[in-house]
Amino acid sequence: MPHAPARPKAARLSALAAVALTAILALSGCAPTADAVPSSGDSGTGVVIEHAHGSTLIPKKPERIVALSWMTPDIVAALGVNPVGVEKVWGAGDSGFQPWFEEFVTTEYGSTPEIIPYAEEGPNFEAIKALKPDLILGLYSGITDIEYERLSEIAPTVPYIEGPWNPSTWEDMTRTVGKAMWEDDKAEQLISETEQMVSSLADEHPEFDGKTFVWGLTLNEGGTELGVYLEYDARVRITEALGFTSTPAMDQFLSTAEGDNWYTGVSLENLYDVQADLFAAWGSSAAEGEYTVQNKVVSRWEPIAADSYVIYADDAQASAISAPTVLSLKYVLPKYVDDLAAALQGTPTISGK
Repeated sequence: MPHAPARPKAARLSALAAVALTAILALSGCAPTADAVPSSGDSGTGVVIEHAHGSTLIPKKPERIVALSWMTPDIVAALGVNPVGVEKVWGAGDSGFQPWFEEFVTTEYGSTPEIIPYAEEGPNFEAIKALKPDLILGLYSGITDIEYERLSEIAPTVPYIEGPWNPSTWEDMTRTVGKAMWEDDKAEQLISETEQMVSSLADEHPEFDGKTFVWGLTLNEGGTELGVYLEYDARVRITEALGFTSTPAMDQFLSTAEGDNWYTGVSLENLYDVQADLFAAWGSSAAEGEYTVQNKVVSRWEPIAADSYVIYADDAQASAISAPTVLSLKYVLPKYVDDLAAALQGTPTISGK
């Protein structure tokens, strides 16, 4: 079951973030997109998706799709199919759905999908089978070889392409789901429309151009390091697409990151060496955000001292910007852009519970 966006180990993470790290939700966007090519099979000409567990033949245009974990349900719905089943993900409201997804499918299809009951270990195979899917998509997942084999006995299954919990960029993920659904052209249209929205928002705010930023996390009580995200993280990428420029300290961040991590930590004693006009972050609560900006060291750091920061402790907002899709970006970007503009004028934002 998917969890919250990962928080750096170095930041002595809260319980919520620790769960996220266990899931290894890599938002790096560094994986290549899947190549989907025409193929012939017993069921006739179809589409083949190559992925980490092999390849999947999708012999005909799917109609009953189970969309597992983050992001995939948004893309499936936007491409013209209301999923028959989805999992409850982090950022969902009381209804069990993320707000932008629920609004879209209710308006477009008049109903919401069935929520697949949580299973302690791995996918809920029995519940998925009962939905009689003709395609199972789990690109943003940790589906193992054995789980993939069991799911494939139910229906053609596309798990992650490159590595567990690595969805690649939102554009590439949209293309992969589009190919699996036989909707390549519509996928490209959605990408184009979304990129145009981002470009238009950037054009409306020329003051963003050249302003430097750091995307990170709030401090836990007693924390001695500030968690920060690297240049290939989804949050960093979308902020750059709006006209901002990553901090000159990004090379330093990259040099301290471990393995394939998409985050690292900056010791508070070195924080003043990190140049930034703006700080954006997510946290577990508004109280945690307040604790961060009131920390005696952090409070004197350039963007915090200038009241130039945006901190989201609202689960839906943090989820939407952390795992962007063609639906979630429409939901979160207008507010995000307004908050960024206000922060540059010295009016900060801390939202959430």
